[in-house]
Amino acid sequence: MAALQKFLYIVLALTLGAVLFSCSGNNEENAAQATKKINGSPSVPHQAVPSEAVPSEAVPSEAVPSEAEKTWERPLKIGIIGPETGADSIYGIDVLTGVTAAAKRFNAEGGIDGRDIEVINIDTKGEPGLTSQGVAYLISQGVIAIFSAPTGWSTFAPIHQVNGSKTIFLSIGSRRRIERSGPYIFRAALSDELATDGLVHYAIQELGYTNFALVGSSDYSYSLDISSLFKKAVMKYGGTIRVEADTYDSYLAKRNLESVINIIKHSPQALQAVIFTGGADEGVLLSKGLKNAGLNLPIIGGEDLLVEDYLKEGGDVSGSLIYASYSPLIRSPMMDEFIEDIREKNPDRFVALAYDAFMLLAEAIRAAGSTDSAKVRDALIESKGYDGVTGNTKFTSEGIPIKRPFIYGTKVGGGEKGFVLLEH
Repeated sequence: MAALQKFLYIVLALTLGAVLFSCSGNNEENAAQATKKINGSPSVPHQAVPSEAVPSEAVPSEAVPSEAEKTWERPLKIGIIGPETGADSIYGIDVLTGVTAAAKRFNAEGGIDGRDIEVINIDTKGEPGLTSQGVAYLISQGVIAIFSAPTGWSTFAPIHQVNGSKTIFLSIGSRRRIERSGPYIFRAALSDELATDGLVHYAIQELGYTNFALVGSSDYSYSLDISSLFKKAVMKYGGTIRVEADTYDSYLAKRNLESVINIIKHSPQALQAVIFTGGADEGVLLSKGLKNAGLNLPIIGGEDLLVEDYLKEGGDVSGSLIYASYSPLIRSPMMDEFIEDIREKNPDRFVALAYDAFMLLAEAIRAAGSTDSAKVRDALIESKGYDGVTGNTKFTSEGIPIKRPFIYGTKVGGGEKGFVLLEH
């Protein structure tokens, strides 16, 4: 019996050894195939069109520079990460369009000492695995910076990777706070703190509003964040929140706008405006509800309301005040160049933010006189600002953008409704 057991152990050991040897060979073969695919993978330098996806197996997941390589003169390359196909592809394509259009103009005008900045874009398809692998691939290519689409995975998944490799990370359009996640993290979009502050300042100082209703939407996480910022700004400029309500009734577990309208209607103090922090669909319903209740109160809100549906489908939207990070209504030589480069009649804010972010980075590379990402990062922070199509942009030492909001109003009359730019 003992001899039989010993024989079986020997057979099992030999079998496992053969399996492990076979797996090792397969891994080496897969790695070779992956390297071949990476070297032949398409990118779209200087063309505002989506690229083919880099397959997940083509991206080395451990391609991170060693400690000795983390501060070095890098190739004149930048990367783009985001979904170019799939449910959120509009965001990835917008960033790709803006960055590649800016790169094409910058390079045509001489680049960096006659050298072009190369653009490498990765289609993550909105998948976390592809995002991580794509960022690792870009880091392995030595890119100076990575521009990310304003989606959750594109914005937050790469944080550890980029900080560890000292790769500059510029999030395009993200509303959520990422600045304090590390020294190489920057956000290109207008911050909600500055946006709400600017909008409330205009309402109180320019229009004389002092008494407000604040209507939030607790089933929309962004609404919770921005409501607190509006409160802070109203207090700062001497206004008062007289009524506070929420469109989502937690007891009924559904939207209850009738209750909100009723609370506003029976406010003990006269109100002059309603600050609304929900989305456009609810904004339409709120404006209709106010009109039907005979309440002539302008709505003050964020960029979510800056859409045609709010104008066309809403009730009495006259007097609305909305902040924005970009305005295509401004005409200037720079805006004309941007429209020409993008080849779209009304490019949206993500395209514009990506366009400006590339120009910001390119100027920082030029100012640094180096492709060392640490020196470029310092140049970004020390810059007095770049005047682009989204206004002047500069950064604090923590990568927080310093910008002023565009403030829109609404024009209603003659059977037409439209947005008008009031201040920038």
